[in-house]
Amino acid sequence: MRRYSLRRRLLAVVLALEFALALGISFATLFFTRHEQVRAFDLRLQGRADSLLGAVQDSEDAADNLKLDPRALDLGYQDLWLVQGEGGRVIAKSAAWTPASAMAIHGSHPHTFRIDGKYYRGMVMHGIRVVDADDKSGGIPRPVTIFYAASLHHVHQALVDASQFLLLANGILLLVTGSLLIFFLRRGLAPLDHLSRAAAEVNPAQPLFRTPPDVVEVEELRTLAATLESATQKLDESFRQQQVFLHNAAHELKTAVTIVKSSLQLLASRPRTPIEYKEGLEACLADSDRMADLVQRMLLLARLEQNAAPAEAACDLSDVVQEVATQLATTAEARGVAVKLETPGEAWAPLECDAASTLVSNLLLNALQHSPAGSEVRVTIQKDAAHLLLQVVDQGEGVRPEDQPHVFERFYRGDSSRARTTGGTGLGLAICKAIAESCGGTISLAGNSGEGTRFTVKLPALQKESTRPQARQTPAITK
Repeated sequence: MRRYSLRRRLLAVVLALEFALALGISFATLFFTRHEQVRAFDLRLQGRADSLLGAVQDSEDAADNLKLDPRALDLGYQDLWLVQGEGGRVIAKSAAWTPASAMAIHGSHPHTFRIDGKYYRGMVMHGIRVVDADDKSGGIPRPVTIFYAASLHHVHQALVDASQFLLLANGILLLVTGSLLIFFLRRGLAPLDHLSRAAAEVNPAQPLFRTPPDVVEVEELRTLAATLESATQKLDESFRQQQVFLHNAAHELKTAVTIVKSSLQLLASRPRTPIEYKEGLEACLADSDRMADLVQRMLLLARLEQNAAPAEAACDLSDVVQEVATQLATTAEARGVAVKLETPGEAWAPLECDAASTLVSNLLLNALQHSPAGSEVRVTIQKDAAHLLLQVVDQGEGVRPEDQPHVFERFYRGDSSRARTTGGTGLGLAICKAIAESCGGTISLAGNSGEGTRFTVKLPALQKESTRPQARQTPAITK
């Protein structure tokens, strides 16, 4: 991929635009100058032809011929002119007149032509001179034809002078504006350079991006800098969470392996009865099952955090709640806890049914584990046009305020729901959070210590009619 400098490209573009503008203005100026010069030249040409016509006089001979004395006229010595009388008789002509001139000059409107490599502009004027005019008669009219042309050298020279002036002026202007442009461009792009250097300083030893002070003042860069800061902060926090996760996972797995190893070492320390061997192996199998469940949950959590819910995923949350409540009915009955369900019929969410089942079962099982005998757990679903609210409320010991911000962290042990006495792995609520966020939802916790706990899951709602048989509906589970 070809690399380029933004500063050089901007400078080249602006200078190219300035050059194009200067070129356009120069052409427009030269066109206007030429138009005015030619118009003034035509007026002088017309005036000189008029003066020739006015200088035609009666020669006072018997034939009443015409004559012209050009010495009294102020005409250019290189001008081409010819005065003809009646019948094409030449009355007078300039010294520079040639037969080619008569062929080149035609028409009553000024026009440009070329003779011997020189450009002229000429015209033909037809007029009438009256001779022998007195008080008794109006005189005798004599037709006069005047051919007049003058060199365009002065017009061309004026255009050359104007072109040289414009070239010099535009060159100086481009030099000055180019220098100013380079200065202000460097100064204006300095915050971008500072932003680039600050971004280049981000490394494993310094993972956070620090916005330079002058970048904050630039409106176009402020959003980018804030995005970089937020991204690096999230990455840093993610790296720390990964480190904590790996540390806790290693600790959990090491503990499970140590327990299995200790049990096996204890069995092998001395001869034992078949019953003792059986009990020891069963304990090892139970610890192995717990270790396998931990690994499975870790893999599930990693998959949920990496992949969003499929776009075509959809499940009826009411059906899922009914099915999960049926599956945990035995557990609820054993703990002496009543489960009350409030579902509004169909409640479609953009989740796969397995993920929704895991979400509901983790929340309901957590509530059952921390509810005293004789209490009640309520599972409710509320819906509107845009969202679904799933709430699981228990009457257990609640969560201390200082532990509430951390209950959805992996392996967090501050909350009693993570205690090993409950048989959990410390990943259940983290998995619930990952499932909710995978489809654009949220999960939150409310309730203080001794007041019970309310988990609220807010999910996007799907407007979808059921295309499969309704799941089996079960009544509320009570003791």
